[in-house]
Amino acid sequence: MRSFIVGVWVLCALGGSAQDRNERELRTVRRLLDQGKVYPALRRCDGLMTRDMPKAPVLLLRAEANARVRSHPAAIEDARAALAGGLDDRGRQQAWFWTGMAWLGLQQGDSAIMAFERATPGPERDLRMAMSLSLMGRCREAIALYDALLAADEGTAALRERGACLAREGDTARARADLDRAIALDPRDPVNWNSRGFHRWALHGDHERALSDYAQAIKLNPNYTYAINNRGYSRLKLGQVDKARRDVLLAGRRNADNPYVDHNRGLIALAEGDSARACGAFRMAEAKGGTPLYGRELDDLLKACPRPIRPDGTTAPGAPPPTPNAPTKAPARNAPGRNAP
Repeated sequence: MRSFIVGVWVLCALGGSAQDRNERELRTVRRLLDQGKVYPALRRCDGLMTRDMPKAPVLLLRAEANARVRSHPAAIEDARAALAGGLDDRGRQQAWFWTGMAWLGLQQGDSAIMAFERATPGPERDLRMAMSLSLMGRCREAIALYDALLAADEGTAALRERGACLAREGDTARARADLDRAIALDPRDPVNWNSRGFHRWALHGDHERALSDYAQAIKLNPNYTYAINNRGYSRLKLGQVDKARRDVLLAGRRNADNPYVDHNRGLIALAEGDSARACGAFRMAEAKGGTPLYGRELDDLLKACPRPIRPDGTTAPGAPPPTPNAPTKAPARNAPGRNAP
């Protein structure tokens, strides 16, 4: 009897020890994420997935990590698996938040809104919800959220996003004030410079001043693909085709998911007289969600393209339809992935 009791005690102790070890590992992953060490966190999550332990908490952490490194489809898959695997209420709220972040990164505004509606309201969630509303052309609703956020705390993200929305709504004076104020508050943030370059200058045809702001953004972050791509667009508008091509190709190599890169590749191909290559690029931009910040320009360009040919030799009725949930109008969130296009 005594041996039996000791055996049970040992099994319980071993079980408790394994549970403690797993919890320590999860805390380590959380600490790595909080320190910005996302790739080490991802590697640890992959290792934990091979262990005999509950997978839902690991999947939730990996969903966050994938969203933060812009592996958006993987983030959505992990968050869904975490929700299916069983999470407490707080975990479910977090899973929906990171699902929304991933859809937002993919520029799928309506899917992002649906996810954020199931996440806990708060400054971060409300900011991303406002960005999603902006992406879907619901700027009035977005501005109301930005106003509430800024009344509580004058953050640069809400300022520049509200400025972008105001610019699309035609309130130029307030838009410029917000974009200038964001830079004044944090001149070391390249996103602020990129946003002003695009929304204050480039959208109104002032590409020389846009280039100046993009230069500052790229100086602060030489790997900033959105600013590099935007600089290519402005250079193209100024007739600097060779420089534009270099910028857009570089941006595409570093961020192949950005439809604005494909849009700009198409414009460059048109400038070079290659309409077939241009149409291929425009169709690719449409398939990735379109370029709503350029208004209906992409739609008009696609109308001028020959209709696609089906494998059976027949002609398709028009350009390929946009991807499900793709925005059809209104500004994208100050750009895919924290910035203008």
